[in-house]
Amino acid sequence: MMANAQYINDTEKVSGATKASDVENKTYDKDLWAARITEIPSNMQMRADYTGRSDGQPVYLGFAPRGLAASSDGWLLHKFTYVSNSVTLRQIGYDSWDNITTASYA
Repeated sequence: MMANAQYINDTEKVSGATKASDVENKTYDKDLWAARITEIPSNMQMRADYTGRSDGQPVYLGFAPRGLAASSDGWLLHKFTYVSNSVTLRQIGYDSWDNITTASYA
């Protein structure tokens, strides 16, 4: 048995000091014993929301497979926090574009 064993699902164990997140669990490939890395490919659609900003800086960016509806889950969302017109924090969430203001960001 592995030290600090964590379960990915009911039968698979991994080791580590902290429990794997949902994203880590979804990207883990048990056949390779490795995590898959996903980049934002050029064939994805992007949306931007400027919510109250007039300087051309987005508050939210969203990326999704081409053709995915704004109301569908599956969007990779970025929320930016600004101080003196400079980005000081970028948070990531996964939800629909329509839920950008209520999505859970970390």
